[in-house]
Amino acid sequence: MPILEVKTLSMHFGGLAAVSNLNLTIQEGEIRGIIGPNGAGKTTLFNVISGVYRPTSGQILYRNGEHIGGLTSSKIAKMGIIRTFQRTAIYHEFTVLQNVTAARHLHGRVSIVSVFTGARKKIEKENIEKASEIVAFMGLSHLENELAVNLPHGHQRALGVAIALACEPSVLLLDEPLTGMTPTEKVHMIELIRKVHQQGITILMVEHDMRSVMELCNYISVLDFGTLLVEGTPAEIQNDENVINAYLGTEDIISGQTSS
Repeated sequence: MPILEVKTLSMHFGGLAAVSNLNLTIQEGEIRGIIGPNGAGKTTLFNVISGVYRPTSGQILYRNGEHIGGLTSSKIAKMGIIRTFQRTAIYHEFTVLQNVTAARHLHGRVSIVSVFTGARKKIEKENIEKASEIVAFMGLSHLENELAVNLPHGHQRALGVAIALACEPSVLLLDEPLTGMTPTEKVHMIELIRKVHQQGITILMVEHDMRSVMELCNYISVLDFGTLLVEGTPAEIQNDENVINAYLGTEDIISGQTSS
């Protein structure tokens, strides 16, 4: 059963079609890679799915065919579709634990009744405990009380994923999770993404590092000028002439480098 479907989806900005008649079917439990040259429409696709943009036309269906295209980002997030961004969205003057706890608050629902009954204190305690568990899961326990601004880049990216996990996603959209990382940091992040996936979370990943995409994803969709160029397994994509041409050379795909 698909957990997410995109049907004839288009997103226009004036006369520019950033996404055009796109069809994607994401099965529950997979890690789907979304790749393509700069300007292919990858981030726009994520923005439409997550509610940042209202689609110009087409449908986005979630779980049992529920239409979510055009819903607000907050409503889509509460339904379980959570995204990260190319630039890590964290509160730099908060500690690691405070960042993840804040995400729990944004996702949670505290009624006015709970304020007067004292249940709010219990919820607060549970949020902190759950946040601490997520911090530990992401391997950041030793930095729990460190200000986010002081973290090295790789740990900031890991914190961004921890914040997303605090919102209890069923589908996690990772927008270039490996960007700017050293080789050692990339290896660590790949291990973390696998750990997240093992929790039963479906992952869509936009990423330019082809070697990592081929290593992580079990299926890949290639976009080019806002349309679907080709789909397939990593082995099929790696040897597809259309993909090779889109990336301007065989070595780009095989060596893990990109032209964009």
